[in-house]
Amino acid sequence: MSLFNQLVYYMLLTELTFYLLTLIPLSFIPIPTRKRIMNSISTLARKDPIVWTARVIFLVMALVFWDTVTRLYRMETEVHPKEEGHHSHLDPMADLQQKARRFYTQRNLYLSLFAIFMILVDYRRVKDLYLQLVYQEEIVDLKKKIRMVSGQVETLTHAAAAVDGEKLEKVISKEEVDGGGVRKRGVVVADASE
Repeated sequence: MSLFNQLVYYMLLTELTFYLLTLIPLSFIPIPTRKRIMNSISTLARKDPIVWTARVIFLVMALVFWDTVTRLYRMETEVHPKEEGHHSHLDPMADLQQKARRFYTQRNLYLSLFAIFMILVDYRRVKDLYLQLVYQEEIVDLKKKIRMVSGQVETLTHAAAAVDGEKLEKVISKEEVDGGGVRKRGVVVADASE
């Protein structure tokens, strides 16, 4: 393997390892801690040396891909004209070397293309993780607000029930003094409170 193909190979291994690490559920880490970690990683990734290194590596991977595509195309065009004419019996070792070169070229093609594809997959995975973290944080905030509002509603309900109970007791005591019609006015008071 040439130096550039080795770089693509190790970059692919790094990308796959990174992807597998992002699949680990991190729910045991509190949300604010995870958010701080994601923010520190994103600020680190925005620094110029890291951005330029990533661009150079991406350029090398793209050039290796382009080189292997052109090399494979050249190999195919060299093989087919020989097969169209009369069948010259090549040396078996030369045929084996040609097949080996084709195999290595195809391997480099797949490695470089998969490494470029994994860049997109890793980018999308990190973006999804960040959005998931933001949504989880919003859910926690909304649950706190719901608990607070439900507590306020409960206290207001108890207060309203106490006030309605006092009004009802006043109406009942007033009706007892007046005589009849307690049931009719009690229904009216209950309907008005609803």
